Amino acid sequence: MEANFFRFLGEELASSLVGRRIDKVFGPAPGIWTIKIQNTGDPLHLIYRPAKSAGHLFLSTIKPANPQDAPTMAMWFRKRLRGRKIVSVHTAWPRLQLALLLTPRDEPGSGNYLLIDCRTGMKLVDTLEHEFDLQPEWPALEDVLTETDIWREYPHISPRLRKALNSLPEDQAHALYFGVATGSTESFYLPKAKDGWSPPLAWSSVTEEEVFPSALDAANAYGERTLFPMMEMEEDKPQQTLVKRAKKKLRRNLARLGEEKARLETLAQEQIKAEALQAELYRFKNAQGLEEIEVTHPVYGTMTVPLNPFLSPTENMAKYFKLAAKAQRGFPHLKRRRKELMRQLQEAEDGTLEIHPAIQASQSIKQDGPSALPKRYRDLAVALFRSSDGFTILRGKNKKANHDMLSKAASPFDYWFHIQDGPSSHVILKRNHPGQNVPETTLNEAAILCGLKSYRKDDGKADVMYALVKDVRKVKGFNIGQVAVDKKIGTLRVELDHSLEKSLG
Repeated sequence: MEANFFRFLGEELASSLVGRRIDKVFGPAPGIWTIKIQNTGDPLHLIYRPAKSAGHLFLSTIKPANPQDAPTMAMWFRKRLRGRKIVSVHTAWPRLQLALLLTPRDEPGSGNYLLIDCRTGMKLVDTLEHEFDLQPEWPALEDVLTETDIWREYPHISPRLRKALNSLPEDQAHALYFGVATGSTESFYLPKAKDGWSPPLAWSSVTEEEVFPSALDAANAYGERTLFPMMEMEEDKPQQTLVKRAKKKLRRNLARLGEEKARLETLAQEQIKAEALQAELYRFKNAQGLEEIEVTHPVYGTMTVPLNPFLSPTENMAKYFKLAAKAQRGFPHLKRRRKELMRQLQEAEDGTLEIHPAIQASQSIKQDGPSALPKRYRDLAVALFRSSDGFTILRGKNKKANHDMLSKAASPFDYWFHIQDGPSSHVILKRNHPGQNVPETTLNEAAILCGLKSYRKDDGKADVMYALVKDVRKVKGFNIGQVAVDKKIGTLRVELDHSLEKSLG
């Protein structure tokens, strides 16, 4: 995170957090923290991931999915932070540090401050450094532009700030430097990168970017768009490792098949020797102790054929025929095995290879599905589809799957579909992050897939409602698969095209 952006972010976080209570601490993935903050309206979560160059710190109404068993450190922090109010917020923004002064807690190691360092991690401390809140000095612009290692003495003169200043004419560079130094920035920018988004800035860059009215909004947009997909990838890393190993093994087996094919082709050549011996067997049928013999093949002409001196010429001929026949029997098996390995390798490449033992046993997910799923819902009985726009769509196959999908197969910001006023399968439309837009074509396809597994499946059209997963909840006492919907996004009237299952499946 860029230091000057963090300056504004810290000030806005202070306004949002002071006076609120910490309700709970979660560890959704290694190195990532979710701190639930007391709020009377929508849920509020401070989400934090330290990193040397592109850390995350933002407020979100969305709580990332958590593992079934809370990490040890999450439980440790939860015990020491739960129920404590945030009295004040302090920032050492050039060093990307934020300190929350908390109400006292009589628990060993509780500390007075929760120190959040965007580079290294968070910890509880009793006191802060004397100069923690002091504002830094600003060197002359000429020194900023010429001294490449000035950041060592002035960490707030970040490489990204120097790059921006050096790219501008002198008068514009002075204006930018003055604005950043005096904290007079009014807009915040999220630059578009080649492979996604770069961390937000307190000034406009020369690249494609989005503009936000507050640092909190920019940090939230960056965090939700980059951290949520990162957590999905982190969760699926064990499966990715298995797939990588499977690819390596498949390629190794294909190489061995190539060696086996060469061996069989060599054996198949023994047929020629056998035929040559057979053509002139009358000449030496009763000979003994021959080590080789010159014969003429009807097609390939004169050749020298090696013989086993301990076998008769007839037995040598039979041996060559037998080896050639073995090769001919092996070719169909080789071809079939190669076809199978090539199919498995292709599935590994496109993400549809099933290699988890539990999945192989249950066969819950379609073998020809379009993409691999995160491990937390690989044992669910769901059908998997990919929309025309590339979005993953899951559809429950039975009541239990419908019931479990919300907690095991969905993120809070995914879309949930159900037929209007009647029974149907539950459908989940996966999104990468809360702000991701879903094209109308994909929304309609998800609704159609829902309608095709409902009491309206034989009708020409159907009304399908949809909502955010976070607004759909299970209710104690309801039948399995039944839910309550707190807030709908809308209802889609769609034509039920039965061919869609095949084209998207």
